[in-house]
Amino acid sequence: MKITHLTQAFCWLLLPVISLSVNAQNLSDAMKDGLQTMASEQLNADLEVEELEVNSLTDGLTANNVRFATRVDALSEPENQLLLAKQLVLTGDWQALGSSRVDISKVSMSGAQLTVAYYGTGRSNLHEFLKQMNSVKVQKVSSVPLNWRVDEWLMEDVTINLFDKGEPILSVHVRELELTDLQSMQSADAQVKELLWPILEQVAEQVRDGNPNLQVDSMALSRFLLREAMAF
Repeated sequence: MKITHLTQAFCWLLLPVISLSVNAQNLSDAMKDGLQTMASEQLNADLEVEELEVNSLTDGLTANNVRFATRVDALSEPENQLLLAKQLVLTGDWQALGSSRVDISKVSMSGAQLTVAYYGTGRSNLHEFLKQMNSVKVQKVSSVPLNWRVDEWLMEDVTINLFDKGEPILSVHVRELELTDLQSMQSADAQVKELLWPILEQVAEQVRDGNPNLQVDSMALSRFLLREAMAF
């Protein structure tokens, strides 16, 4: 299954390019502070992380109890809450932080809730997040865009909610969803499209299986898909 960001998630956790000369702070605390500052100043979003650990031996970063919320004026506070996750693990080349290119081998997310809220055609909290992600600049070289790539994104035990103009039209629980080839070279519209289709495939499969926990407004979902398809 192919995706071209999430946001996507969620490689935004890797993109703050902070100084690794941490002085009195340890590396994990410095990374956590840098991520939260980067989310606020470059992504126009709010990031909360209860605990963050950097493992320099495995090139891994583990974040526990993560909350990421956009700041879209047209959406309510619950609709702006793009991601909640009990745990998010990222593996990649940390020595690349601070350069113009960051390659991440894997992002794993578990116990999560992803909320995609549309407030117009081609406009959602996910679109806004991805547009901000694609405009991130390299630290101290503000004219140079930061290019990033995630080879694999694995979501386990995740609930995905879809809203359209304030109305809930879909809620589906996904035991496992694997997405690949997530990068900054695609437009936000293309990234969102390739994110939603694997999710809708899961919905179709669960409808066929008669899953009683699946919540979907079929007519509203059909109107939404037709509107978005005709717009692009």
